[in-house]
Amino acid sequence: MKNILITVGVQVLAACTGLLLSLWWVPGFDIQTPGFIVAVLVVVLAQAAFTPLAARAARRYAPAFMGGTGLIAALLALVIAGLFPGGVSVSGLADWVLSALILWVTSAAGSVVAHQLAARNDTGRATPRGGTASVS
Repeated sequence: MKNILITVGVQVLAACTGLLLSLWWVPGFDIQTPGFIVAVLVVVLAQAAFTPLAARAARRYAPAFMGGTGLIAALLALVIAGLFPGGVSVSGLADWVLSALILWVTSAAGSVVAHQLAARNDTGRATPRGGTASVS
């Protein structure tokens, strides 16, 4: 349970970072303050839902695109976040691609950090409670 909370927390921070970096670096990217929280939640939930679906579709229909599934999930997450009032608005195809790329990179970095933190958290629990480790 602790690992799940760590992962969710890191992914929320990664989504915040990705959206803020897009706001600062992408000229056609805009997000309103009230919609920021909604956009973060939508991005985290949409990426959690779309990443496995996109990976499954790529594995089945176009294995060469397996590496791009996270990018597709980030783009879909931004599109969904844009459907909410006060959320994300992006003008121009290049701005959509660049903001999805930024969000994808920050989410991937967040996944790496979450995995490392979860692995570090599991290190102390290699044996069952009350048990002792034995060497064969």
